Amino acid sequence: MEEPETTMVEVREELMVSPTGQNQNPCTRTAHFLKPIFSSLENPLPKLPSQCLSSLEQPSFEPKNLPLRISFHGWRCRANSWSTWIEKMAALHESTWKKAGIYEAIMNSTYQIKRNNDLVLGLAEKWCCETKSFIFSWGEVSVTLEDVMILGGFSVLGSPVFTPIETEELKEAEESLKSARIEIVRSKAKKACPRLWMQKFMDTGSEFEHEAFLAFWLSRYVFTNAHETIREHVFSIAVHLARGTRLALAPAVLASIYRDLCWLKDAITASTKLGKEEVSTLTIWSPFQLVQVWAWERFVELRPKPNLIEKGQPRLFQWHDVSCKVENVRLALESASGSFEWRPYALQIDNWKQPKFYRENEVCISITARLDKELESFARCLKASELVGLDCVEQYLPHRVAMQFGIDQDIPGFVPQSNETPEIAWLNYCESLTAVKLYIPSRLYKAGVSARYLQWWNQSVLESKDTAKDLKKSAKKPKGKKQGKSSSGCRGFHQKIESFHGKIDANDPSVSPNWSMKSSKKPGDIVNRTNNVSGSLSCFPLKKSKSVSQILEEKQLGNDGSISSGYCRRNSKKSAKNLKGNKKAKEESSSPAVPLGSSKESAQTLKRKYKDDNESAFPGFSKKRLKNQHRILKE
Repeated sequence: MEEPETTMVEVREELMVSPTGQNQNPCTRTAHFLKPIFSSLENPLPKLPSQCLSSLEQPSFEPKNLPLRISFHGWRCRANSWSTWIEKMAALHESTWKKAGIYEAIMNSTYQIKRNNDLVLGLAEKWCCETKSFIFSWGEVSVTLEDVMILGGFSVLGSPVFTPIETEELKEAEESLKSARIEIVRSKAKKACPRLWMQKFMDTGSEFEHEAFLAFWLSRYVFTNAHETIREHVFSIAVHLARGTRLALAPAVLASIYRDLCWLKDAITASTKLGKEEVSTLTIWSPFQLVQVWAWERFVELRPKPNLIEKGQPRLFQWHDVSCKVENVRLALESASGSFEWRPYALQIDNWKQPKFYRENEVCISITARLDKELESFARCLKASELVGLDCVEQYLPHRVAMQFGIDQDIPGFVPQSNETPEIAWLNYCESLTAVKLYIPSRLYKAGVSARYLQWWNQSVLESKDTAKDLKKSAKKPKGKKQGKSSSGCRGFHQKIESFHGKIDANDPSVSPNWSMKSSKKPGDIVNRTNNVSGSLSCFPLKKSKSVSQILEEKQLGNDGSISSGYCRRNSKKSAKNLKGNKKAKEESSSPAVPLGSSKESAQTLKRKYKDDNESAFPGFSKKRLKNQHRILKE
């Protein structure tokens, strides 16, 4: 017996208005809303998180004046030797790359995207960790799987990034890469240096040069790490890709971008609480250039003049080596309600081949196993799910930004999380879409919002502003009194960071596991996150952390303001790495650092337990490892 068909959208007659509510009379028409949608049976109405709109109350925002130093380790500059290697490998393996869905992603690594720090920080200020979106007074938008697929060239289809190596042939290739890595680590470099890796394999005629090439690309341009080395964790991915096996890299990349946006938002918030002589630092690991390019595609007033694409070139080439300066980024972002490009990829560009889901006429089709891969990819972009990365899992909520897909917007419904393990999260992502009807709108269609959505949005913004004002008033303390702890929940483990001249409570979203602070006589001094000097402290779990079972029992699931911040699995590896630099800082500083536990369990002990590249592919997810960590920190 065949299963009854379900739909990804709800079709009904509804009173509709323009997204801004202006220059258009409300009309009742047939509308298509992306599920899940808020039901009147649900109570109460969802609310926007007040902390996500607190920035609307700030009269000015000057990113260059923030006491925050950011290192973008995933934002790579092009290298001539790398471009040469790509040309030689492409001549041999282009068809394999296209089969695996990585051809455009590899070619994109040769382009240089000039960073605009004001734009990046201006966007991060608007990021909301609970809703996984940028929240402006005029609406809600986000970076989606569609953006990562079109701009980044990564596939949303395929097997998970943690797919194991099973056959003897694949194991032989993986072991060869591991042996080469060990050889380089034992050299004078003392680490798997990318330069030495390239020298060892490029133009050597090695049997596994292709796998080594892909391992280099993955380590340097897709999944970078703290030591900027060739990562052992990507070897299995490289081996699969070298044989044309398609892996879902897009959700893994987007998960890392969401994680880093949350870290950056936390760091910006924390930096506003620092003293005049304090500077905080943050390292971003994801390919964050995609966030800036996303903004260039959609914010007309912020984009530079794009390049002309030649036939066969990826869309990202438009933004290669171009730049522009905007005097007031904040004003441009907040005044973009009428000029924001909801569907930039639906517009035709010379020499760029549009995917098949940008059609002239709308269509509703049934998803089957024989469905075209491009259309199936669009269906994945529309489904709320969990994004599984190498070291994090993040929730994906496209129904909150339906107009970016050409679909009408209604009040978004609640989506429970399914991230207890990477395997459970992956099952949620790759849930079968068979017997589901896919609605594909016309590329020329101008989506709107329901009248009740516009009323809900305006009321939510008004209430959030009032709440933010009340919180600011209550946060003010009389001089001479010690500032108490914030009542806000922290994303991840609760921590407390202290400096010589000030104190920051990390029990609120101000503090990120990837964040560090320095107190210095020179405000311009920069703190190295992985090698902190005396007087600087990094974040790591409090010694009284809860067990995994307690966390899972107590976590609150949600994606709106009535629910606490989503449960995010922070990478315990990065916190442990910080201990290396902090050990030296602790010995040199006369002031006590954050307690590490008894003398028997030193920072060196923790370091041994969390070696960089010998961890599993999912550090932080193992219940046994987390319990051991908690036991160590309690002792």
